[in-house]
Amino acid sequence: MKLPDYFTSTGFRVTPIVGLVTPPLNLRLDDFEVAEVFEPPLSFLLDPANYQRHQVEREGVLNTYWAVPWQGYFIWGATAGMLVGLRDCLMPEA
Repeated sequence: MKLPDYFTSTGFRVTPIVGLVTPPLNLRLDDFEVAEVFEPPLSFLLDPANYQRHQVEREGVLNTYWAVPWQGYFIWGATAGMLVGLRDCLMPEA
């Protein structure tokens, strides 16, 4: 499933694609790009109560971004924004 394009505050356009995989998933991580992988439950990610809005000022410009704290992790920025897009596609009434 193709989600709506996500535009980052740094000017990138990302087209998120969602797929279904069957465990176990043998990932090969790029150490430069990914520190670790974790898997929050989909039910958690679909609950609007788990999302927060944060703000940060950068070079005099106030930017607002999504964040999703989960078990000591802090999913934020573009990743959290794309999860909002997924949530809105799967749960349009949320």
